[in-house]
Amino acid sequence: MSLAVKYRPKNFNEHIGQEHIVKALRKALREKRISQAYLFSGPRGVGKTTTARILAKALNCESYNDIVDNPCGICSSCKDIENSRHIDVIEIDGASNRGIDEIRQIRENVKFLPVRGRYKVYIIDEVHMLTIEAFNALLKTLEEPPKHVVFIFATTDFQKIPPTVLSRLQRYDFKPISTFEIVQRMNEIIKIENIEIEEKALEEIARRSEGSLRDALVLLDQMRMFCEGKITYKDVLNVLGSIEREKLENLLKEIFSRNVNKSLSILNDILQKNVSILDFIREFNEFLFDVFKEVLENKRKDYKKEDLMLILNLALEMENSIRYSITPKTWLEFFISKMCLMPKTIELMKILENYNIVYKKPENEVKEEKPITLKDKLLDYFENSIISGIISVSEIVEENNKIKFFFKSEHIYQSAKEYTNELKKALNSLNYTNKEIEILLKEENPIVGKLISELGLIKEEI
Repeated sequence: MSLAVKYRPKNFNEHIGQEHIVKALRKALREKRISQAYLFSGPRGVGKTTTARILAKALNCESYNDIVDNPCGICSSCKDIENSRHIDVIEIDGASNRGIDEIRQIRENVKFLPVRGRYKVYIIDEVHMLTIEAFNALLKTLEEPPKHVVFIFATTDFQKIPPTVLSRLQRYDFKPISTFEIVQRMNEIIKIENIEIEEKALEEIARRSEGSLRDALVLLDQMRMFCEGKITYKDVLNVLGSIEREKLENLLKEIFSRNVNKSLSILNDILQKNVSILDFIREFNEFLFDVFKEVLENKRKDYKKEDLMLILNLALEMENSIRYSITPKTWLEFFISKMCLMPKTIELMKILENYNIVYKKPENEVKEEKPITLKDKLLDYFENSIISGIISVSEIVEENNKIKFFFKSEHIYQSAKEYTNELKKALNSLNYTNKEIEILLKEENPIVGKLISELGLIKEEI
């Protein structure tokens, strides 16, 4: 029996990494608030189907007279559910039973009471693989299911489930399990199984599992079959095609040293050790991001965050370019060379300091004042009056013995003409004597005016 199957959690106490979901489900079970349909969504190997089985056990555990928040795991009902042979707990693979005929069969069967347990539980794995017709056939049953039926759907891609179905489900999102929790669980298992393995090797397996405990246990099983005696870190790197962090550190160091030849030499050395180009790009990008986070958190000061951002941006571009290339190794070498030759950011203040240039604001800096125009004087003279509003939208031009007031609006032009005498008095008071006043309507090209109006433009005065 594989480690992943042998050490699958049998109750909520053994469950790890999904405390928020376990807490919510146990509270609902204690308070007898059972939903008729659940959706467990999340990445692979994080406990979706396992949680569905534990929930089914809690609903049908024979050690208690009613539903319980944590099943015993030892009664015949719990053992039969664990081994997928309970008559009232039906597990269906959504990928191979995805048609409308299979769903019609479920609709017919839900009418019958459970034979052995309290609830009839339908666990549909990879539910997003069902056809649209199959989902539509389920709608009425999900909305008003019999009280003795509970549906539990598991999926790695909930976005493919129609919104009409999602709205009828109580959804729980499973998260990737942390590397620390995976290592902790594997340490418990290796003690029971008497497996000798280096701590660094265990951490590498956990890292490569990408948050999936099942994947980590499968890899541990694989390493146990491969190695004679103690499993070492080098064994894990050789079997899984991983890259030593030390080599990635050396590569990054040479890139920042602008040493193209040395960088390409390290790259070729890595690729010769059972590492595919895509695996290298994935691990290199993850490594760069880890270094970037360490710099942001001030855990290391050997690189500048601005330079790392430039390298990261180029690394992401490299991943997109190489994925579909027919000559990936050539492109990989090109991008590594480009990283080496990329100009590094230098703070401007440091350059100024090197040349002893210091910018200092003058103590008695005088702002250049704008000259006061005739329009400004008239606005002050007619402050807070109707005439000041008219003057504010005018264009004033002084020509020898004439002062011309131009207006764009016919209405304002007519109003201004009524205040000609007041304007003359104001000009005399402002020492603009013997000046003739002209009130004029500024003509505008009708085509231009129409375009301004239709396009909703704002015409600024120059």
